[in-house]
Amino acid sequence: MYTLRPEMADDLRNTNSPIYQKSPSFLEKSSYIATVGDICTLKIFEEIREPNLCIVDMKTKRNVELQPEEKKIMKEIGSRVIQVENKPGTISIELWDSIKEAIDNKTNTKIVVKGEEDLAALPVISMVKLGAKVIYGMPDKGMVVVDVNQQEKKRANSFLKQMLVE
Repeated sequence: MYTLRPEMADDLRNTNSPIYQKSPSFLEKSSYIATVGDICTLKIFEEIREPNLCIVDMKTKRNVELQPEEKKIMKEIGSRVIQVENKPGTISIELWDSIKEAIDNKTNTKIVVKGEEDLAALPVISMVKLGAKVIYGMPDKGMVVVDVNQQEKKRANSFLKQMLVE
């Protein structure tokens, strides 16, 4: 299991990637889209298309349950559904393995996390192919769209190496 060191939190919040309020149209041409977070997953699904991989916890801002209409839409997403447990501030082995399996599998997959999915973008960026788009929510700001390239992979791997590994 990877555990976030408290001193890393601010660095993780800083991003060089653009932040969007609305789904950017260039995502329509993307061959692989992965979303992390419930609101950005719903936005991408409604405005662009079903993500190849989405990781959600059925909450917004850590503790607010999705509205019934949002839950109804969320049920439509993903041909495969994997349930995992993951504590806040961590990346469990179960979550890591599920992300790897989902990326290797060609079926659109929804990983539903019991706990928190806040750090899942790191292993996704680390594992997806170059050119994939990884979108995650930035609370009260919008969606961060990461165009996965060598630099982004290096940044994600650097964070993963700095985390406590159990």
